[in-house]
Amino acid sequence: MIPTQRFQLPHLACGVVLAAALLVVHPRDALLYNHSPSMPVGLYARTDAPVAVGTIVTVRARDVAPAMARDRGFDGEGHRFITRIVAVGGDLVCVADEHLMVNAQPVAAIRSALPASGPAPWDGCRRLSADEALLPGDTPDSFDGRYWGPISIRLIEGVWREL
Repeated sequence: MIPTQRFQLPHLACGVVLAAALLVVHPRDALLYNHSPSMPVGLYARTDAPVAVGTIVTVRARDVAPAMARDRGFDGEGHRFITRIVAVGGDLVCVADEHLMVNAQPVAAIRSALPASGPAPWDGCRRLSADEALLPGDTPDSFDGRYWGPISIRLIEGVWREL
């Protein structure tokens, strides 16, 4: 019995060290809990799905809305917005008459200003470049791409699916 314990301990220690090293080398989150009502509350799993219209993605708050993130204390590494992609490169996006439109189809309402959050909505129309996406939330009162506008897809840090 004693030789077996001596034999298992080094293997166990090596396994723990290897697992810790893999977490440091690949520190991606596999699961995310969303508590915000701007998307369905619950667990989401990271996927390897491509960035496309309809996918759920996360972006770092400080990357897409730095002033708002700083003002609300959301400027840490772990502070994310979770939202859905409604437009990608080549799509025509417009904000007019308090509506967000993609390729002439209304996709979301826009409030003239968000209470205590600052920026007024962006305005006008433009065609997204190949490396851009637009990310509005699922509820009319979330602070999302309706208010900060299109972003570079390089800022998307993960693609997720609801569990």
